[in-house]
Amino acid sequence: MLQRVFDRLWKNDAWDAIAMTSDLWALLAALVLASFQLTIASVLTLRQLGGTWVAGPRDEQREVTGISGRFVRAHRNLLEIFPQFAAALFLVHEAHAAGSLSAVGGWLFVIARLVYVPAYAFAPPGVRPICWLSAWLGIVLIVADVFV
Repeated sequence: MLQRVFDRLWKNDAWDAIAMTSDLWALLAALVLASFQLTIASVLTLRQLGGTWVAGPRDEQREVTGISGRFVRAHRNLLEIFPQFAAALFLVHEAHAAGSLSAVGGWLFVIARLVYVPAYAFAPPGVRPICWLSAWLGIVLIVADVFV
């Protein structure tokens, strides 16, 4: 019986139909990164501010400080730029223009945002803006694929 269940789940023709371009895999990786950053930011906020405040109405404004605050701010920064990344990928795919530039741009965005997190928390001044600029250039490359 277990063999039949396995065969239905994993030897299904539907799995063969899943075909994503490299830039869409980058979008999936960026979603995983965003979820991971949210988890880290939430745990660090809970540890610093306590469960009562986190679970409460938050009428009193409190800010997470130190290294924990840096992780929280890094996540907020990702939330600010992520819509542009997703919109750029949507644009290039709706225009049927996805190619090597959008693939390189997508992965440049993901890698830069991945490096951005520890750079924000631990790196000396100047490293974080380079990571941010690299991610932004990734978005520019994605959009450039529409015009090339």
